[in-house]
Amino acid sequence: MKRITAAEKILIFSKYIGQQVVITNLLDDIEIGFLLGVRDNAVLVEVNKYNRWIPLSDEITLCDIKLILKPLKKLTPQIIKTANSLPVQAFITPYYQSLGFDMPVFISPGHPCNCRYVQEIGLADYRTPAEIRNQHQMAAVHAG
Repeated sequence: MKRITAAEKILIFSKYIGQQVVITNLLDDIEIGFLLGVRDNAVLVEVNKYNRWIPLSDEITLCDIKLILKPLKKLTPQIIKTANSLPVQAFITPYYQSLGFDMPVFISPGHPCNCRYVQEIGLADYRTPAEIRNQHQMAAVHAG
């Protein structure tokens, strides 16, 4: 599969403003926060009530950022009913994204990652924040 560029990551992240993210730095420390915004070369996250811009670049990776999303199999009948009652069918995907569900991406015509879920291209995690923290702590204990 083709590597996703920083600009393509920002395009995907822009669909999930307000969702939780897990940030892993180069020392393998993790932080859980919220995606607040994007600009052409960075994402704005809030962690522990502090906002910070994290630069994204094709040349250097300062940290790994993944959205904390839910797989579509966790859709409930009530959510589906609400989505189907929206006035325009094109609103369904943004509605699901606003609720934190993983949806297939569209990057550009002919892009090899089109129609893949965010998790499939390595930009999302289906675990809960508690599961992420617990697994990270257990890995640290076993490594030390």
